[in-house]
Amino acid sequence: MDDLHVSTEQRLAALHTVDSIQHGQSPDLSGTGLRDHSAESVTSSEQDDLDLQKLGYKSVLARGWGSFDNFACSFSALYCVGGIRVLFYIALSNGGPAAIWSSWISGSILSIITSATLAEACSTYPAAGSIYYWAFRSWGGGRLGRFVSFLVAAWTLVAWTAFLAADSFGVANYLVSEVVIFNPNTSFPHITSDVKARAVAWAFSLIFLAIATSMNFLPPRSYAWVFRAGVIVITIDMLLNFIWLPIGVSKTYGFQTAEFVFTSTYNGGDTTPGLNWVLSWYLVASCLVGEDASGHVAEETISAKKAAAKGVFWATIASALCGFPIILVFLFCMPPIETFYDTTVPQPFINMYALALGPHAHVVATIISMIGAILNTSISMVAVSRLVFAIARDSVFPFSDALCRVSKSKQPHNAVIFIGTIAALLLCTQLPSQVAFLSLTSTSAAGSIAAYALVGFGRAFITRKTFQPSFFDLGRFGVLFAVVTFIWNGFAFAVLCAPQYGDSLIDQDAGLFNYAIVIMSGITVIGVEEWWRKSKSVWFHNLMDLNEASASTEEEVRDTEKGFNPETETNK
Repeated sequence: MDDLHVSTEQRLAALHTVDSIQHGQSPDLSGTGLRDHSAESVTSSEQDDLDLQKLGYKSVLARGWGSFDNFACSFSALYCVGGIRVLFYIALSNGGPAAIWSSWISGSILSIITSATLAEACSTYPAAGSIYYWAFRSWGGGRLGRFVSFLVAAWTLVAWTAFLAADSFGVANYLVSEVVIFNPNTSFPHITSDVKARAVAWAFSLIFLAIATSMNFLPPRSYAWVFRAGVIVITIDMLLNFIWLPIGVSKTYGFQTAEFVFTSTYNGGDTTPGLNWVLSWYLVASCLVGEDASGHVAEETISAKKAAAKGVFWATIASALCGFPIILVFLFCMPPIETFYDTTVPQPFINMYALALGPHAHVVATIISMIGAILNTSISMVAVSRLVFAIARDSVFPFSDALCRVSKSKQPHNAVIFIGTIAALLLCTQLPSQVAFLSLTSTSAAGSIAAYALVGFGRAFITRKTFQPSFFDLGRFGVLFAVVTFIWNGFAFAVLCAPQYGDSLIDQDAGLFNYAIVIMSGITVIGVEEWWRKSKSVWFHNLMDLNEASASTEEEVRDTEKGFNPETETNK
Protein backbone atom coordinates (compact mmCIF):
# COMPACT_ATOMS: atom_id res chain seq x y z
CA MET A 1 0.00 0.00 0.00
CA ASP A 2 3.01 2.36 -0.13
CA ASP A 3 1.71 3.81 -3.40
CA LEU A 4 -1.35 5.11 -1.52
CA HIS A 5 0.73 6.95 1.09
CA VAL A 6 3.00 9.92 0.56
CA SER A 7 6.62 9.91 1.58
CA THR A 8 7.86 12.05 4.45
CA GLU A 9 9.47 14.45 1.98
CA GLN A 10 6.25 14.77 -0.04
CA ARG A 11 4.19 15.43 3.03
CA LEU A 12 6.58 18.04 4.38
CA ALA A 13 6.57 19.69 0.94
CA ALA A 14 2.77 19.76 1.13
CA LEU A 15 2.97 21.35 4.57
CA HIS A 16 5.24 24.11 3.26
CA THR A 17 3.01 24.55 0.19
CA VAL A 18 -0.16 24.90 2.25
CA ASP A 19 1.60 27.35 4.54
CA SER A 20 2.78 29.38 1.54
CA ILE A 21 -0.71 29.51 0.06
CA GLN A 22 -2.19 30.60 3.38
CA HIS A 23 0.35 33.44 3.56
CA GLY A 24 -0.30 34.56 -0.03
CA GLN A 25 3.08 33.40 -1.32
CA SER A 26 3.81 31.52 -4.53
CA PRO A 27 4.01 27.83 -3.64
CA ASP A 28 6.72 25.42 -4.74
CA LEU A 29 4.94 22.28 -5.86
CA SER A 30 7.97 20.51 -7.23
CA GLY A 31 7.91 17.93 -4.46
CA THR A 32 4.20 17.20 -4.65
CA GLY A 33 3.88 16.03 -8.22
CA LEU A 34 1.77 19.08 -9.19
CA ARG A 35 2.72 21.81 -11.61
CA ASP A 36 4.24 25.01 -10.30
CA HIS A 37 1.99 28.06 -10.38
CA SER A 38 1.00 31.05 -8.30
CA ALA A 39 -1.19 30.82 -5.23
CA GLU A 40 -4.08 32.43 -7.05
CA SER A 41 -4.15 29.66 -9.68
CA VAL A 42 -4.35 26.76 -7.23
CA THR A 43 -7.67 25.06 -7.90
CA SER A 44 -9.94 23.66 -5.24
CA SER A 45 -9.10 20.10 -6.27
CA GLU A 46 -5.37 20.76 -6.10
CA GLN A 47 -5.78 22.35 -2.69
CA ASP A 48 -7.75 19.28 -1.62
CA ASP A 49 -4.92 17.03 -2.83
CA LEU A 50 -2.42 19.10 -0.87
CA ASP A 51 -4.56 18.87 2.26
CA LEU A 52 -4.75 15.11 1.82
CA GLN A 53 -0.98 14.85 1.33
CA LYS A 54 -0.56 16.78 4.54
CA LEU A 55 -2.49 13.97 6.26
CA GLY A 56 -0.20 11.36 4.72
CA TYR A 57 -2.19 10.04 1.75
CA LYS A 58 -2.15 10.30 -2.03
CA SER A 59 -5.34 11.19 -3.84
CA VAL A 60 -6.52 8.14 -5.80
CA LEU A 61 -10.33 8.44 -5.65
CA ALA A 62 -12.30 10.47 -8.21
CA ARG A 63 -12.89 13.93 -6.77
CA GLY A 64 -15.96 15.47 -8.37
CA TRP A 65 -18.84 15.62 -5.89
CA GLY A 66 -19.96 19.08 -4.86
CA SER A 67 -21.17 20.54 -1.58
CA PHE A 68 -24.80 19.57 -2.14
CA ASP A 69 -23.82 16.01 -3.08
CA ASN A 70 -21.84 15.74 0.14
CA PHE A 71 -24.75 17.10 2.19
CA ALA A 72 -27.13 14.74 0.40
CA CYS A 73 -24.89 11.81 1.28
CA SER A 74 -25.34 12.29 5.03
CA PHE A 75 -28.93 13.55 4.79
CA SER A 76 -29.94 10.48 2.77
CA ALA A 77 -27.91 8.16 5.00
CA LEU A 78 -29.75 9.55 8.04
CA TYR A 79 -33.19 9.39 6.29
CA CYS A 80 -34.97 10.46 9.47
CA VAL A 81 -38.55 9.94 8.23
CA GLY A 82 -37.77 6.39 7.16
CA GLY A 83 -36.02 5.59 10.44
CA ILE A 84 -38.86 7.01 12.51
CA ARG A 85 -41.41 5.02 10.53
CA VAL A 86 -39.51 1.72 10.83
CA LEU A 87 -38.88 2.12 14.56
CA PHE A 88 -42.18 3.79 15.49
CA TYR A 89 -43.71 0.60 16.88
CA ILE A 90 -40.63 0.11 19.07
CA ALA A 91 -40.52 3.75 20.16
CA LEU A 92 -44.19 3.75 21.10
CA SER A 93 -43.52 1.04 23.69
CA ASN A 94 -40.72 3.09 25.24
CA GLY A 95 -42.58 5.72 27.23
CA GLY A 96 -45.40 6.39 24.81
CA PRO A 97 -46.26 9.58 22.90
CA ALA A 98 -45.10 12.06 25.56
CA ALA A 99 -41.70 10.40 25.74
CA ILE A 100 -41.25 10.16 21.96
CA TRP A 101 -41.58 13.86 21.13
CA SER A 102 -39.83 15.20 24.24
CA SER A 103 -36.89 12.84 23.88
CA TRP A 104 -36.57 13.79 20.22
CA ILE A 105 -36.18 17.47 21.16
CA SER A 106 -33.49 16.89 23.78
CA GLY A 107 -31.76 14.18 21.75
CA SER A 108 -31.76 16.39 18.65
CA ILE A 109 -30.01 19.23 20.45
CA LEU A 110 -27.36 16.87 21.78
CA SER A 111 -26.97 15.18 18.38
CA ILE A 112 -26.45 18.56 16.70
CA ILE A 113 -23.74 19.36 19.25
CA THR A 114 -22.17 16.00 18.41
CA SER A 115 -22.29 16.80 14.70
CA ALA A 116 -20.55 20.12 15.37
CA THR A 117 -17.72 18.31 17.14
CA LEU A 118 -17.43 15.83 14.28
CA ALA A 119 -17.60 18.61 11.69
CA GLU A 120 -14.71 20.42 13.36
CA ALA A 121 -12.63 17.23 13.16
CA CYS A 122 -13.76 16.60 9.58
CA SER A 123 -12.69 20.08 8.51
CA THR A 124 -9.22 19.53 9.93
CA TYR A 125 -8.83 15.92 8.77
CA PRO A 126 -10.79 15.49 5.49
CA ALA A 127 -9.77 11.90 4.74
CA ALA A 128 -11.75 8.84 3.67
CA GLY A 129 -12.58 6.55 6.56
CA SER A 130 -13.09 9.79 8.50
CA ILE A 131 -14.22 8.62 11.92
CA TYR A 132 -11.30 6.32 12.77
CA TYR A 133 -8.81 8.90 11.49
CA TRP A 134 -10.51 11.55 13.64
CA ALA A 135 -10.18 9.22 16.63
CA PHE A 136 -6.47 8.71 15.88
CA ARG A 137 -5.75 12.44 15.79
CA SER A 138 -8.17 13.33 18.62
CA TRP A 139 -6.28 10.96 20.90
CA GLY A 140 -2.96 12.56 20.00
CA GLY A 141 -1.68 9.91 17.60
CA GLY A 142 1.04 7.70 19.02
CA ARG A 143 0.42 4.24 20.43
CA LEU A 144 -2.74 5.18 22.33
CA GLY A 145 -4.21 6.99 19.34
CA ARG A 146 -3.50 4.01 17.11
CA PHE A 147 -5.17 1.60 19.52
CA VAL A 148 -8.31 3.72 19.98
CA SER A 149 -8.45 4.31 16.25
CA PHE A 150 -8.31 0.58 15.59
CA LEU A 151 -11.25 -0.09 17.93
CA VAL A 152 -13.24 2.74 16.35
CA ALA A 153 -12.56 1.30 12.89
CA ALA A 154 -13.82 -2.12 13.99
CA TRP A 155 -16.94 -0.72 15.69
CA THR A 156 -17.97 1.57 12.85
CA LEU A 157 -17.29 -1.03 10.19
CA VAL A 158 -19.62 -3.50 11.90
CA ALA A 159 -22.14 -0.73 12.64
CA TRP A 160 -22.46 0.41 9.03
CA THR A 161 -22.55 -3.17 7.75
CA ALA A 162 -25.25 -4.10 10.28
CA PHE A 163 -27.22 -1.09 9.09
CA LEU A 164 -27.06 -2.28 5.48
CA ALA A 165 -28.48 -5.64 6.58
CA ALA A 166 -31.15 -4.16 8.86
CA ASP A 167 -32.25 -1.62 6.25
CA SER A 168 -32.58 -4.28 3.56
CA PHE A 169 -34.60 -6.45 5.92
CA GLY A 170 -36.80 -3.47 6.74
CA VAL A 171 -37.63 -3.01 3.04
CA ALA A 172 -38.50 -6.70 2.84
CA ASN A 173 -40.88 -6.29 5.77
CA TYR A 174 -42.66 -3.51 3.86
CA LEU A 175 -43.24 -5.85 0.95
CA VAL A 176 -44.39 -8.79 3.07
CA SER A 177 -46.76 -6.48 4.96
CA GLU A 178 -48.32 -5.35 1.70
CA VAL A 179 -49.00 -8.95 0.64
CA VAL A 180 -50.88 -9.58 3.88
CA ILE A 181 -52.85 -6.33 3.77
CA PHE A 182 -54.06 -7.05 0.24
CA ASN A 183 -55.16 -10.53 1.29
CA PRO A 184 -55.67 -10.80 5.09
CA ASN A 185 -56.58 -14.49 4.82
CA THR A 186 -53.50 -15.39 2.82
CA SER A 187 -51.45 -18.46 3.61
CA PHE A 188 -48.34 -16.52 2.61
CA PRO A 189 -45.75 -16.87 5.44
CA HIS A 190 -45.73 -13.58 7.34
CA ILE A 191 -45.84 -14.26 11.10
CA THR A 192 -42.39 -13.23 12.37
CA SER A 193 -42.32 -16.08 14.88
CA ASP A 194 -42.48 -18.52 11.93
CA VAL A 195 -39.10 -19.42 10.51
CA LYS A 196 -40.67 -19.79 7.05
CA ALA A 197 -41.82 -16.17 7.19
CA ARG A 198 -38.37 -15.03 8.20
CA ALA A 199 -36.89 -17.07 5.35
CA VAL A 200 -39.17 -15.34 2.85
CA ALA A 201 -38.27 -11.91 4.22
CA TRP A 202 -34.59 -12.91 4.16
CA ALA A 203 -34.81 -13.82 0.47
CA PHE A 204 -36.49 -10.51 -0.38
CA SER A 205 -33.91 -8.59 1.67
CA LEU A 206 -31.08 -10.16 -0.34
CA ILE A 207 -32.72 -8.93 -3.54
CA PHE A 208 -33.02 -5.38 -2.20
CA LEU A 209 -29.43 -5.47 -0.93
CA ALA A 210 -28.27 -6.60 -4.39
CA ILE A 211 -30.12 -3.67 -6.01
CA ALA A 212 -28.51 -1.19 -3.60
CA THR A 213 -25.08 -2.74 -4.18
CA SER A 214 -25.36 -2.66 -7.96
CA MET A 215 -26.03 1.08 -7.88
CA ASN A 216 -22.57 1.57 -6.38
CA PHE A 217 -21.03 0.61 -9.71
CA LEU A 218 -22.40 3.70 -11.43
CA PRO A 219 -19.77 6.25 -12.57
CA PRO A 220 -19.20 9.05 -10.03
CA ARG A 221 -21.02 11.68 -12.10
CA SER A 222 -24.01 9.39 -12.50
CA TYR A 223 -24.02 8.46 -8.82
CA ALA A 224 -24.29 12.13 -7.91
CA TRP A 225 -27.87 11.85 -9.16
CA VAL A 226 -28.47 9.05 -6.65
CA PHE A 227 -27.51 11.46 -3.87
CA ARG A 228 -29.93 14.03 -5.28
CA ALA A 229 -32.63 11.42 -5.79
CA GLY A 230 -32.30 10.55 -2.12
CA VAL A 231 -33.11 14.13 -1.13
CA ILE A 232 -35.99 14.31 -3.61
CA VAL A 233 -37.56 11.07 -2.36
CA ILE A 234 -37.24 12.18 1.26
CA THR A 235 -38.97 15.45 0.36
CA ILE A 236 -41.81 13.63 -1.42
CA ASP A 237 -42.08 11.19 1.47
CA MET A 238 -42.46 14.00 3.97
CA LEU A 239 -45.00 15.90 1.86
CA LEU A 240 -47.16 12.78 1.52
CA ASN A 241 -47.15 12.34 5.27
CA PHE A 242 -47.78 16.02 5.98
CA ILE A 243 -50.65 16.37 3.49
CA TRP A 244 -52.14 13.06 2.40
CA LEU A 245 -51.96 11.16 5.70
CA PRO A 246 -53.95 13.78 7.70
CA ILE A 247 -56.54 13.99 4.92
CA GLY A 248 -56.94 10.21 5.00
CA VAL A 249 -57.18 10.08 8.79
CA SER A 250 -59.83 12.82 8.83
CA LYS A 251 -62.01 10.64 6.58
CA THR A 252 -61.47 7.36 8.44
CA TYR A 253 -60.81 6.78 12.14
CA GLY A 254 -60.06 10.41 13.14
CA PHE A 255 -57.20 12.16 14.93
CA GLN A 256 -55.77 11.59 18.36
CA THR A 257 -56.29 14.36 20.91
CA ALA A 258 -53.59 16.82 21.96
CA GLU A 259 -53.78 15.37 25.45
CA PHE A 260 -52.93 11.92 24.09
CA VAL A 261 -50.02 13.22 22.00
CA PHE A 262 -48.41 15.50 24.57
CA THR A 263 -49.14 13.87 27.92
CA SER A 264 -49.96 10.16 27.57
CA THR A 265 -47.45 7.42 28.38
CA TYR A 266 -47.28 3.76 27.45
CA ASN A 267 -45.15 0.82 28.55
CA GLY A 268 -45.36 -1.92 25.96
CA GLY A 269 -42.20 -3.72 27.02
CA ASP A 270 -43.19 -4.29 30.66
CA THR A 271 -39.98 -2.61 31.88
CA THR A 272 -39.70 -0.54 35.06
CA PRO A 273 -41.17 2.98 34.72
CA GLY A 274 -37.77 4.65 35.01
CA LEU A 275 -36.10 2.41 32.42
CA ASN A 276 -39.13 2.69 30.15
CA TRP A 277 -38.71 6.47 29.94
CA VAL A 278 -34.92 6.20 29.49
CA LEU A 279 -35.51 3.85 26.55
CA SER A 280 -37.45 6.63 24.82
CA TRP A 281 -34.09 7.99 23.61
CA TYR A 282 -33.70 4.79 21.58
CA LEU A 283 -35.49 6.39 18.62
CA VAL A 284 -33.43 9.56 18.36
CA ALA A 285 -30.17 7.69 19.08
CA SER A 286 -30.97 5.27 16.25
CA CYS A 287 -32.16 7.87 13.74
CA LEU A 288 -29.72 10.77 14.18
CA VAL A 289 -26.57 8.75 13.63
CA GLY A 290 -24.55 8.35 10.44
CA GLU A 291 -23.69 11.96 9.69
CA ASP A 292 -20.04 10.89 9.42
CA ALA A 293 -20.99 9.65 5.92
CA SER A 294 -20.03 13.10 4.62
CA GLY A 295 -16.56 12.56 6.06
CA HIS A 296 -16.22 9.14 4.49
CA VAL A 297 -16.59 10.66 1.01
CA ALA A 298 -14.40 13.68 1.77
CA GLU A 299 -11.66 12.50 -0.60
CA GLU A 300 -14.19 12.61 -3.43
CA THR A 301 -15.61 16.01 -2.53
CA ILE A 302 -14.42 19.33 -3.93
CA SER A 303 -13.32 21.81 -1.23
CA ALA A 304 -13.50 18.93 1.21
CA LYS A 305 -12.49 20.69 4.40
CA LYS A 306 -15.38 23.09 3.90
CA ALA A 307 -18.01 21.03 2.09
CA ALA A 308 -17.62 17.80 4.08
CA ALA A 309 -17.67 19.59 7.42
CA LYS A 310 -20.80 21.51 6.48
CA GLY A 311 -22.33 18.27 5.18
CA VAL A 312 -21.83 16.58 8.56
CA PHE A 313 -23.31 19.52 10.46
CA TRP A 314 -26.20 20.67 8.29
CA ALA A 315 -27.43 17.17 7.43
CA THR A 316 -27.90 16.56 11.16
CA ILE A 317 -29.72 19.86 11.68
CA ALA A 318 -31.97 19.25 8.68
CA SER A 319 -32.79 15.71 9.83
CA ALA A 320 -33.53 16.82 13.39
CA LEU A 321 -35.80 19.64 12.21
CA CYS A 322 -37.64 17.36 9.76
CA GLY A 323 -38.03 14.60 12.31
CA PHE A 324 -39.91 16.55 14.98
CA PRO A 325 -42.98 17.57 12.90
CA ILE A 326 -43.08 14.08 11.34
CA ILE A 327 -43.26 12.56 14.82
CA LEU A 328 -46.14 14.87 15.74
CA VAL A 329 -47.97 14.01 12.51
CA PHE A 330 -47.56 10.29 13.16
CA LEU A 331 -48.75 10.62 16.76
CA PHE A 332 -51.84 12.69 15.85
CA CYS A 333 -52.64 10.38 12.94
CA MET A 334 -52.12 7.01 14.60
CA PRO A 335 -55.12 4.83 15.50
CA PRO A 336 -55.68 3.70 19.10
CA ILE A 337 -52.62 1.90 20.45
CA GLU A 338 -54.52 -1.39 20.69
CA THR A 339 -55.52 -1.11 17.03
CA PHE A 340 -52.02 -0.11 15.97
CA TYR A 341 -50.49 -3.26 17.46
CA ASP A 342 -53.41 -5.54 16.55
CA THR A 343 -51.93 -6.82 13.32
CA THR A 344 -49.98 -9.84 12.13
CA VAL A 345 -47.93 -7.92 9.55
CA PRO A 346 -44.20 -7.57 10.36
CA GLN A 347 -44.31 -3.78 9.96
CA PRO A 348 -47.30 -2.30 11.89
CA PHE A 349 -46.85 1.14 10.31
CA ILE A 350 -47.93 -0.21 6.91
CA ASN A 351 -51.16 -1.39 8.50
CA MET A 352 -51.66 2.15 9.83
CA TYR A 353 -51.23 3.54 6.31
CA ALA A 354 -53.81 1.05 5.03
CA LEU A 355 -56.34 2.01 7.73
CA ALA A 356 -55.88 5.73 7.06
CA LEU A 357 -55.52 5.83 3.27
CA GLY A 358 -57.38 2.71 2.19
CA PRO A 359 -56.18 -0.82 1.44
CA HIS A 360 -55.16 0.07 -2.13
CA ALA A 361 -54.38 3.81 -2.20
CA HIS A 362 -51.80 3.52 0.57
CA VAL A 363 -49.56 1.49 -1.76
CA VAL A 364 -48.21 4.77 -3.14
CA ALA A 365 -46.91 5.72 0.31
CA THR A 366 -45.39 2.27 0.74
CA ILE A 367 -43.63 2.37 -2.63
CA ILE A 368 -42.11 5.77 -1.80
CA SER A 369 -40.99 4.35 1.54
CA MET A 370 -39.35 1.36 -0.14
CA ILE A 371 -37.58 3.47 -2.78
CA GLY A 372 -36.29 5.80 -0.08
CA ALA A 373 -35.02 2.85 1.97
CA ILE A 374 -33.23 1.29 -1.01
CA LEU A 375 -31.54 4.62 -1.81
CA ASN A 376 -30.70 4.90 1.88
CA THR A 377 -29.02 1.48 1.74
CA SER A 378 -27.11 2.28 -1.45
CA ILE A 379 -25.82 5.63 -0.18
CA SER A 380 -24.84 4.08 3.14
CA MET A 381 -22.88 1.50 1.18
CA VAL A 382 -20.98 4.33 -0.50
CA ALA A 383 -19.93 5.53 2.96
CA VAL A 384 -18.95 2.15 4.38
CA SER A 385 -17.09 1.07 1.22
CA ARG A 386 -14.88 4.16 1.61
CA LEU A 387 -14.33 3.14 5.22
CA VAL A 388 -13.22 -0.32 4.04
CA PHE A 389 -10.98 1.27 1.41
CA ALA A 390 -9.33 3.52 4.00
CA ILE A 391 -8.79 0.74 6.55
CA ALA A 392 -7.28 -1.48 3.85
CA ARG A 393 -5.06 1.40 2.76
CA ASP A 394 -3.61 1.34 6.27
CA SER A 395 -2.80 -2.39 5.93
CA VAL A 396 -5.10 -3.98 8.50
CA PHE A 397 -7.33 -6.35 6.50
CA PRO A 398 -6.16 -9.61 5.03
CA PHE A 399 -5.90 -9.01 1.26
CA SER A 400 -5.63 -5.26 1.89
CA ASP A 401 -3.89 -4.80 -1.45
CA ALA A 402 -7.04 -5.92 -3.23
CA LEU A 403 -9.53 -4.11 -0.99
CA CYS A 404 -7.88 -0.71 -1.39
CA ARG A 405 -7.52 -1.08 -5.15
CA VAL A 406 -9.59 1.35 -7.22
CA SER A 407 -11.18 0.83 -10.64
CA LYS A 408 -10.46 2.73 -13.84
CA SER A 409 -13.17 5.17 -12.80
CA LYS A 410 -11.30 5.64 -9.49
CA GLN A 411 -13.94 3.85 -7.42
CA PRO A 412 -13.28 1.25 -4.67
CA HIS A 413 -15.36 -1.48 -6.32
CA ASN A 414 -13.55 -4.29 -4.50
CA ALA A 415 -14.50 -2.71 -1.19
CA VAL A 416 -18.13 -2.47 -2.37
CA ILE A 417 -18.20 -6.18 -3.26
CA PHE A 418 -16.59 -7.09 0.07
CA ILE A 419 -18.99 -5.09 2.21
CA GLY A 420 -22.03 -6.23 0.23
CA THR A 421 -21.00 -9.85 0.82
CA ILE A 422 -20.55 -9.31 4.56
CA ALA A 423 -23.96 -7.59 4.79
CA ALA A 424 -25.54 -10.55 2.99
CA LEU A 425 -23.97 -12.92 5.50
CA LEU A 426 -25.25 -10.79 8.38
CA LEU A 427 -28.76 -11.11 6.97
CA CYS A 428 -28.56 -14.82 7.71
CA THR A 429 -28.88 -13.94 11.40
CA GLN A 430 -32.55 -13.13 10.72
CA LEU A 431 -33.32 -16.81 10.18
CA PRO A 432 -32.94 -18.26 13.70
CA SER A 433 -34.54 -15.43 15.73
CA GLN A 434 -37.11 -12.70 15.28
CA VAL A 435 -35.20 -10.45 17.69
CA ALA A 436 -32.21 -10.35 15.34
CA PHE A 437 -33.67 -7.31 13.56
CA LEU A 438 -33.76 -5.34 16.82
CA SER A 439 -30.22 -6.46 17.69
CA LEU A 440 -28.92 -5.51 14.24
CA THR A 441 -30.66 -2.14 14.45
CA SER A 442 -29.18 -1.47 17.88
CA THR A 443 -25.71 -2.54 16.77
CA SER A 444 -25.88 -0.42 13.61
CA ALA A 445 -26.27 2.66 15.78
CA ALA A 446 -24.29 1.58 18.86
CA GLY A 447 -20.99 1.10 17.01
CA SER A 448 -21.04 4.61 15.53
CA ILE A 449 -22.36 6.14 18.76
CA ALA A 450 -19.45 4.60 20.70
CA ALA A 451 -17.03 5.99 18.12
CA TYR A 452 -18.51 9.49 18.45
CA ALA A 453 -18.09 9.28 22.23
CA LEU A 454 -14.39 8.40 21.92
CA VAL A 455 -13.74 11.22 19.45
CA GLY A 456 -15.41 13.62 21.88
CA PHE A 457 -13.39 12.32 24.82
CA GLY A 458 -10.09 12.63 22.98
CA ARG A 459 -10.87 16.12 21.73
CA ALA A 460 -11.97 17.27 25.22
CA PHE A 461 -9.32 15.72 27.45
CA ILE A 462 -6.31 14.66 25.39
CA THR A 463 -5.82 17.12 22.50
CA ARG A 464 -7.69 19.96 24.13
CA LYS A 465 -4.71 22.33 23.88
CA THR A 466 -3.02 20.99 20.76
CA PHE A 467 -5.97 20.65 18.36
CA GLN A 468 -5.73 23.13 15.49
CA PRO A 469 -9.15 23.73 13.86
CA SER A 470 -9.51 24.52 10.17
CA PHE A 471 -12.45 26.05 8.28
CA PHE A 472 -15.11 24.80 10.74
CA ASP A 473 -13.97 26.28 14.05
CA LEU A 474 -16.06 26.08 17.22
CA GLY A 475 -13.70 28.41 19.03
CA ARG A 476 -14.17 28.55 22.79
CA PHE A 477 -17.11 26.12 22.52
CA GLY A 478 -14.99 23.36 21.01
CA VAL A 479 -13.99 21.69 24.28
CA LEU A 480 -17.45 22.16 25.83
CA PHE A 481 -19.13 20.58 22.80
CA ALA A 482 -16.63 17.71 22.91
CA VAL A 483 -17.48 17.01 26.57
CA VAL A 484 -21.20 17.03 25.74
CA THR A 485 -20.50 14.73 22.78
CA PHE A 486 -18.78 12.24 25.05
CA ILE A 487 -21.50 12.29 27.74
CA TRP A 488 -24.47 12.16 25.37
CA ASN A 489 -23.12 9.40 23.17
CA GLY A 490 -22.03 7.38 26.18
CA PHE A 491 -25.59 7.59 27.47
CA ALA A 492 -27.05 6.81 24.04
CA PHE A 493 -24.80 3.76 23.76
CA ALA A 494 -26.19 2.45 27.04
CA VAL A 495 -29.75 3.01 25.81
CA LEU A 496 -29.12 1.17 22.55
CA CYS A 497 -27.65 -1.83 24.38
CA ALA A 498 -30.27 -1.95 27.14
CA PRO A 499 -32.98 -4.68 27.16
CA GLN A 500 -36.15 -3.46 25.44
CA TYR A 501 -38.36 -5.82 27.47
CA GLY A 502 -38.87 -6.55 31.14
CA ASP A 503 -37.32 -9.52 32.92
CA SER A 504 -40.62 -11.38 33.06
CA LEU A 505 -40.99 -11.30 29.27
CA ILE A 506 -37.34 -12.17 28.66
CA ASP A 507 -37.65 -15.13 31.04
CA GLN A 508 -40.55 -16.39 28.93
CA ASP A 509 -38.67 -15.83 25.67
CA ALA A 510 -34.88 -15.47 25.76
CA GLY A 511 -35.03 -14.33 22.14
CA LEU A 512 -36.34 -10.95 23.32
CA PHE A 513 -32.97 -10.12 24.87
CA ASN A 514 -31.13 -7.27 23.13
CA TYR A 515 -27.91 -8.88 21.95
CA ALA A 516 -26.33 -5.58 20.88
CA ILE A 517 -24.09 -5.48 23.96
CA VAL A 518 -23.01 -9.06 23.30
CA ILE A 519 -22.18 -8.20 19.69
CA MET A 520 -20.27 -5.05 20.68
CA SER A 521 -18.34 -6.95 23.35
CA GLY A 522 -17.45 -9.65 20.85
CA ILE A 523 -16.26 -7.07 18.32
CA THR A 524 -14.12 -5.41 20.99
CA VAL A 525 -12.53 -8.70 22.09
CA ILE A 526 -11.77 -9.71 18.51
CA GLY A 527 -10.44 -6.22 17.79
CA VAL A 528 -8.08 -6.25 20.77
CA GLU A 529 -6.87 -9.74 19.85
CA GLU A 530 -6.21 -8.64 16.26
CA TRP A 531 -4.42 -5.57 17.54
CA TRP A 532 -1.98 -7.61 19.59
CA ARG A 533 -1.60 -10.23 16.88
CA LYS A 534 -0.79 -7.94 13.99
CA SER A 535 -2.12 -4.45 13.78
CA LYS A 536 -0.14 -2.82 16.57
CA SER A 537 2.92 -3.14 14.33
CA VAL A 538 1.39 -1.81 11.11
CA TRP A 539 -1.67 0.33 11.92
CA PHE A 540 -0.84 3.95 11.07
CA HIS A 541 2.87 3.12 11.28
CA ASN A 542 3.55 5.27 8.23
CA LEU A 543 1.51 8.15 9.58
CA MET A 544 3.25 8.09 12.96
CA ASP A 545 6.61 8.63 11.27
CA LEU A 546 5.11 11.45 9.22
CA ASN A 547 3.46 13.01 12.27
CA GLU A 548 6.77 13.15 14.13
CA ALA A 549 8.52 14.71 11.15
CA SER A 550 5.75 17.21 10.40
CA ALA A 551 5.44 18.21 14.06
CA SER A 552 9.12 19.14 14.04
CA THR A 553 8.73 21.04 10.76
CA GLU A 554 5.62 22.92 11.94
CA GLU A 555 7.50 23.96 15.08
CA GLU A 556 10.35 25.29 12.92
CA VAL A 557 7.87 27.24 10.80
CA ARG A 558 6.31 28.84 13.87
CA ASP A 559 9.75 29.72 15.24
CA THR A 560 10.77 31.27 11.93
CA GLU A 561 7.61 33.37 11.85
CA LYS A 562 8.55 34.68 15.31
CA GLY A 563 12.07 35.55 14.11
CA PHE A 564 13.70 32.65 15.98
CA ASN A 565 16.41 30.63 14.23
CA PRO A 566 17.16 27.32 16.02
CA GLU A 567 20.59 26.94 14.40
CA THR A 568 21.66 30.46 15.33
CA GLU A 569 20.46 30.03 18.88
CA THR A 570 22.32 26.73 19.17
CA ASN A 571 25.57 28.33 17.95
CA LYS A 572 25.17 31.05 20.51
